[in-house]
Amino acid sequence: MSESVYLLDIEGTVCPISFVQETLFPYFSAKVPSLVKSSDDSIKSILAQFPQHGDPLALQTHIQSLVNNDVKDPVLKQLQGTVWTQGYTDGEIEAPVYKDAIEFMKRKQSIYIYSSGSVQAQKLLFGHVANPNNAGSNELSLDLNPLIKGYFDINTSGKKLESSSYQKIVSQIGVAADKVLFISDNIKELEAAEAAGVGTLLAVRPGNPPIQQNHGFRTIERFDTL
Repeated sequence: MSESVYLLDIEGTVCPISFVQETLFPYFSAKVPSLVKSSDDSIKSILAQFPQHGDPLALQTHIQSLVNNDVKDPVLKQLQGTVWTQGYTDGEIEAPVYKDAIEFMKRKQSIYIYSSGSVQAQKLLFGHVANPNNAGSNELSLDLNPLIKGYFDINTSGKKLESSSYQKIVSQIGVAADKVLFISDNIKELEAAEAAGVGTLLAVRPGNPPIQQNHGFRTIERFDTL
């Protein structure tokens, strides 16, 4: 491979696709009943942006409905970000980044991240990674952020299904498109990247949805093969 810069997706690529649905969302949902009654000024200021903020029960129902239906509500995202930040800081949440992905990030010099999650959320995740070598111990979680040269999200670079987003990222990195290798579990994202002249690899990981036949992309099951 001639690529020298690696642009990585997160869920389904470097960590299990189930992390958000099975860890982050349930963690947040469990906090909602206490959040709607919080006396914390920062929490109250966020909650005040919801129309139902004067009725704790109605507010709780509304927030949970947004979560259940995966609604991209900006106020909900702000509230979730605040809750998850505290969870990571308290050590209640650790990101299960694959061990081979961790080793890959340590071996390579030019690692960038592109996710639909905000740059803030990306930095939180990579700053609190479960240490795969210390299962069951009290070892501190790993901070992989020093290994990452840059972060991109839909606010900084555009939607992941649009080729212009990858053109913008290549321009921001400052290299030729054919020097970038984008790794993702999403074929539509890979098609957009390929249209921008970026190299691609389809991540095939445990728990990912079955992939369509004859997709035409090179695949990768483990990062230690790169």
